Amino acid sequence: MRRILLSFVVVFGLDATPASALDWTDGDYGPVVSTHVDASGKDFGGKKVLSKEDLANYVFRGRLVSLNDERSVNVLYDTEHLRLAAAWSGGYVKWKGAFKNQGPAIDGTILFGTRPGPGWSKGGDWDDPRDPKEGPLPKDWAHYEGMYLHGDKVVLSYTVGGVAVLETCTATVKSGGTAITRHFWIDRSDSPTGLLVCDGDSEQSVNLNGLASGRLDSEEGVVRLRIGPRKEPSVFCLTIGKGALPAVEPLDPSQFTKGGPLRWKEIVETEGTLGTGDGAYAVDDVGLPTENPWKSWIRFGAMDFFEDGRAALSTWDGDVWIASGLDGDLKAVTWKRFATGLHQPLGLKIVDGQILTAGRDQITRLHDRNEDGEADFYENVNNDAGLTPQRHEYVLDLETDADGNLYYCRSGHYLPSQRGENCCVMKLPPDGSKLEVLARGLREPNGMSIGPDGLMTVGDNEGNGIPQTPIYALEKGRFFGFTGALRKGERDQLGPWAKPIVWLPKTIDRSAGEQVWVTSDEWGPLKGHLLHTSYGHCRLFHVMLDRANEIPQGAAWEFPLPFTSGVMRGDFHPRDGQLYLCGLRGWGTSAAKDSQFCRVRYTGKTPRMPVAFRATPEGVAVTFSVKLDPKAAVDFQNWAVEVASTKGKPVELFVDDAVLSKDGRTVELVLEESEPTEMMTIEYRVKDAEGGELAGTLHATVNVVPEK
Repeated sequence: MRRILLSFVVVFGLDATPASALDWTDGDYGPVVSTHVDASGKDFGGKKVLSKEDLANYVFRGRLVSLNDERSVNVLYDTEHLRLAAAWSGGYVKWKGAFKNQGPAIDGTILFGTRPGPGWSKGGDWDDPRDPKEGPLPKDWAHYEGMYLHGDKVVLSYTVGGVAVLETCTATVKSGGTAITRHFWIDRSDSPTGLLVCDGDSEQSVNLNGLASGRLDSEEGVVRLRIGPRKEPSVFCLTIGKGALPAVEPLDPSQFTKGGPLRWKEIVETEGTLGTGDGAYAVDDVGLPTENPWKSWIRFGAMDFFEDGRAALSTWDGDVWIASGLDGDLKAVTWKRFATGLHQPLGLKIVDGQILTAGRDQITRLHDRNEDGEADFYENVNNDAGLTPQRHEYVLDLETDADGNLYYCRSGHYLPSQRGENCCVMKLPPDGSKLEVLARGLREPNGMSIGPDGLMTVGDNEGNGIPQTPIYALEKGRFFGFTGALRKGERDQLGPWAKPIVWLPKTIDRSAGEQVWVTSDEWGPLKGHLLHTSYGHCRLFHVMLDRANEIPQGAAWEFPLPFTSGVMRGDFHPRDGQLYLCGLRGWGTSAAKDSQFCRVRYTGKTPRMPVAFRATPEGVAVTFSVKLDPKAAVDFQNWAVEVASTKGKPVELFVDDAVLSKDGRTVELVLEESEPTEMMTIEYRVKDAEGGELAGTLHATVNVVPEK
């Protein structure tokens, strides 16, 4: 089983130097790794940021395949152009200093390659039709369908002019040099087509074997294969190298498309730790499969549940694991590695029993064709988005609405997409056929939610003009304030900056995770309520929505619970009804550990917390989960309120009066001023009806003050 280096996959999200990559443990990440790679073979002299001219052969959606166990012979497919971008020997990949946007680069001697542009012709045309030059070729020209895994074999599936093609590669290493053989299965067609074999080196030799309608042409170092009409599917191969080439018989790639032998045979068993304390909620840690035979770096960035209670979790480094035994005392949790080699899959959703992941390159549906517990076909659901050469262009979260539409967030605040497709939320229909930008102006949106009644929310990351951390109501066409990813003159075409539900001070949450709706009857009194996760400060919040007016507003209250890694994703278990959270440590966070997968368990004790917030004509009203001591509740000295703009200093707002409702649970604060405010901090120290102390802080935003 091949050993694939970890470092080039994970460093893009880290504020790391190239030297730190040398300290990371290498792991077995399967026969192929999906990533972005500089295939130029140039040395840029330690530049930190590369220009477009430097990145003349940058592969945004690469499939990096090693052709021998030592990883000394490799090929890189470009799934945007459907070309073989480079083949090389003598090494794998390395860092050359431009860690801000370069990513890994080829390490070794390039045997041959191709320049960016279509890998197949359309009606004899080889000119790149894309304008701007972002994203894949038009689907009627060529389209990547996905890849099959069979042992160490990797088979790419794509179409050219609607005609199906399968391709795999082998290598022949002899004392005279290394030759690469590309093996094809191509369907019948009444139309001719052409394949770009290699360019830029007049010394290359190419042998064609097995295609009666094929003819090789070479002009100024560019070798192309002309393929004529065919009445039947054809199997053929091309062997490329220097000097005398070995005789290689064509392999039929279709034989490797039905599922192969198990790659990850071992099951990893772990034991969880139950949380303690006397509160209504406790955090139980699920044991992670950190000690695994493949040295896979476990940093979970997304999760979802199967109906039977098993969980699927994806790692930042490209794995998908399936966890079983998530019940009771968590003493016997088992982990099965299901998929590898994905491109930073920080979103995951289970739809009709199948796992979909959202990665930087595409939305992928994972198929287990032979039902052996491992994915063997990685279907491309959609890869239409344009990509830019920057490390912080993640695809984050994956959600579905009641109609089956898919939604995900895309970051990328260093460089604007020329197609307006970063720093936004994207939407796809259930079949993945048409990608659209739902909303723009989000700096680093690390997750969203869709509520039971269709209300969508999204959080953002403070910085670069976003003064604090906002949680928004998400609507089509809204603009959320971040201008760094806009093209020239584009700001004037967008609407006003949408008002958030709540601004969270960056000292409370500097980097938002996703929001989660409470869907369980088994998690205390909060069914139908909204939760918010903090990646930056490893926290969980209850968000109390005030939807009495056209513009939503609300307040957030932090659960007093310990988390050891940046919280990003959450979901309620379909069997026990408890909340499970996962997250990681990567870019800026206060996390102490690389990852955490935990259960937030309702202990059955009565929660003693705020459960509702609303603005009133004279101030605000806060509702608690328990009855309050009447005397303590109305003593306005037990309340303190400060207000501030998102860029200003807080100013104390005097509480003129406090009024307790008849049911003893709601306190209405009458403030010296009742005006819209971006940031309001409400501190309380009251008692419940039995004399127990309740103390805490609400962070609120008031967009609309209701009329009397």
